Amino acid sequence: MDTSHLFTAALRLQSPWKVGSVDFRDADGGRQELRIMIVFEPGARFPCPETGCREDACPVHDRRARVWRHLDFFRYKAFIHAAMPRVTCPEHGVRTVPAPWAGPGGGFTLLFEAWAVET
Repeated sequence: MDTSHLFTAALRLQSPWKVGSVDFRDADGGRQELRIMIVFEPGARFPCPETGCREDACPVHDRRARVWRHLDFFRYKAFIHAAMPRVTCPEHGVRTVPAPWAGPGGGFTLLFEAWAVET
């Protein structure tokens, strides 16, 4: 059963972002974890991440693998995995595109951070 559309909607991802795969994997201690791989559409271009830059269609330079802790899915720990694009801006050079599901430099999704603050 392909659940990528369900998780794309649940995470409120907008184009060019989408869920590429969802799977359960064994973790330490014999428990399973939910791993959600987020990808972007081939040929996607992104705005320059620099504040105030008007360049809105920068080509992808390369990608950097990142992982964020997400809210648990039932009793399973959930993690978001993504190869975050770095773009080439003619004005600012190579810059990393921010993840729309996480704050800058954090290891947690915005939903996980909100839950942690509430509890």
